[in-house]
Amino acid sequence: MSNKNSLEIAYQNARDLIHKKEYLQAISQLNEILRIFPNELNSIYLLIDCFIKINKPLEALEYTHKALSFKSDDKKLLLLEIRLNEFLERDSEAIFLLKTFISKYSDFSALKQLSNLLVKQDKADEADDIVKQFFENNEDYGLLYKGVRHLHASRYRKAEDAFKKLLIEDENNIDALRFMGILAFKSGNHDIAEAMFTKALRLDPTYSLVWANLAQVYSVTGQLDKAKKSFKNILNMEPRNGLIWAEYGTVLTKLANYEESKDAYLKALNFKSDSPRVHLSLGHVYKTMGEIENSIDSYKNSIIQNKLSGEAYWSLANLKTYSFSENEIKVMEETLKEDMSDIERSQIHFALGKAYEVKKDFDNSFNNYFKGNEVKKGLIKYSSDDTTDNTKRILDFFNLETIRDLSKSSTVDHDPIFILGMPRSGSTLVDQIISSHSKVDGTQELPNIIKIASELNSNNQNTYPEILKELDESKLSEMGNNYLSETTWARKDAPFFIDKMPNNFIHIGLIKTILPNAKIIDTRRDPMDTCFSCYKQFFARGQLFTYSLEDLGNYYTDYIKAMNHWHSVYGKDIFTVHYDNVINKTEETIRELIDYCNLSFEKECLEFYKSSRPVKTPSAEQVRQPIYKSGLNYWKNYEKHLVPLKKIIDEIN
Repeated sequence: MSNKNSLEIAYQNARDLIHKKEYLQAISQLNEILRIFPNELNSIYLLIDCFIKINKPLEALEYTHKALSFKSDDKKLLLLEIRLNEFLERDSEAIFLLKTFISKYSDFSALKQLSNLLVKQDKADEADDIVKQFFENNEDYGLLYKGVRHLHASRYRKAEDAFKKLLIEDENNIDALRFMGILAFKSGNHDIAEAMFTKALRLDPTYSLVWANLAQVYSVTGQLDKAKKSFKNILNMEPRNGLIWAEYGTVLTKLANYEESKDAYLKALNFKSDSPRVHLSLGHVYKTMGEIENSIDSYKNSIIQNKLSGEAYWSLANLKTYSFSENEIKVMEETLKEDMSDIERSQIHFALGKAYEVKKDFDNSFNNYFKGNEVKKGLIKYSSDDTTDNTKRILDFFNLETIRDLSKSSTVDHDPIFILGMPRSGSTLVDQIISSHSKVDGTQELPNIIKIASELNSNNQNTYPEILKELDESKLSEMGNNYLSETTWARKDAPFFIDKMPNNFIHIGLIKTILPNAKIIDTRRDPMDTCFSCYKQFFARGQLFTYSLEDLGNYYTDYIKAMNHWHSVYGKDIFTVHYDNVINKTEETIRELIDYCNLSFEKECLEFYKSSRPVKTPSAEQVRQPIYKSGLNYWKNYEKHLVPLKKIIDEIN
């Protein structure tokens, strides 16, 4: 029998053994073949396959290298080498091999594989650059290349034309679909972006970049459960991707799943410890959960990795119970001399304001608060006149006659308890007291009512609130029911829940129109204490009126006008609670609050500071302590600096 015939018989015998899943016998047979024919490539392919099937990737890689030693341009072997390195989590080696492979074969699937690996290593910018270079160096990709070039140059219309032409030629071109989704997202067309990304993933469910794009759409549009699932899909494919763990943690934080988000951030840091932003986010989660020492450590780790982190310094100050050391104050003063962003400069000034306040150096404290506010004011657009005009328009609309004539919502639910008013007026304290009741869920500052008003205002034919006259009972009821359903994610199982968005006070008319049985609690504090407390607070978002003493005074004036009006038209439907009364007549005031909510009194409401529930607002640490009086008339320490504000407040009184 010839050697050739012997080879064919032995080879077929090995194939039969593999078919029977008798891999060890097959390996023995194939090694016998290679002893006689050391460069027999088909046998090496089968041998590599056997080792992969019995989960021995190192042996498989050894034979891959053996084959490449005499057939270095074999495309199949090169792909096997890449695949095995990925399996062994030798990502850096896989990236090197992929770059070599792409330069040799201009393979688009390999490009996607390389892009995914770079994203996994938190090198998204490098991934984008390699994709861009690939298109620039491979004219065969024609329209896709042109589209990407236009996209990078922000020529969005031309990019869209190129991708559309490509999709006419090939409606299932995954990359054209992805780039069309990116274009739609940049333009704010989130529904189209979602549709494009979803179609691309139906074609290739393993394309992690598209999952990341889709998760971003879900996050921005508030579809947080879907965003969570998208990130979990990526993590199933890339469990060691620190960047994705961090983004996953952010979504979990938005969902108020703080224990899970803490774990996600810790995993992100395990894979990439040099991540100041993740340390910062972890610090926020620890603060919300009441783990203050861990929160402090996380903020300090963020500063160690980014000495210009104004947000980390401000976050320490914003704990309210933290005292900066003399050395930390000196470091902040020196840091302000460096080149840094305006937003971080503002935050460090706010942190120094708090640091000097604790030292009772009120002049230095105010000087820093003033500078922090001045810098932030220069970064925003806010008009007191616009706020006053808008307030007047809303109040003029909701007169007794109009309220009587509006259609009536049939939403009879008593679930929501709205706590509203000025920021820093004691709303978090009132929230903590009521949510300590067994029948009430505390949530957070929910944006839903403001979102409803905004959507009504975007109507092409009429504006909010005037458009309410055009809505019938079914539409108003639908809006009320939608509010209840869209806020369920923030609740647990209690029959009542709190929405403590302070700015909802301007929308009390809307609330009573779509949720007629909702409870509304207006929190009041000494106006000077309220306004100055706002002035020395750097708000993470919104509250744009707080960065000028004059704007604060004017906003407070609008607030008082609004609440006087709402009390005149809705009467006892609105309950006003005064911060001074909570402090000085604690049990009596708390009993009145609980009675207004139609709840039986529970002693836990008096021991609100023992509650372990997460608290997200700046007052988080303060409401974990028993009632104290040190905040009353605190503004007087700064009285000589507050003349512009005091003048406006005195005019109200």
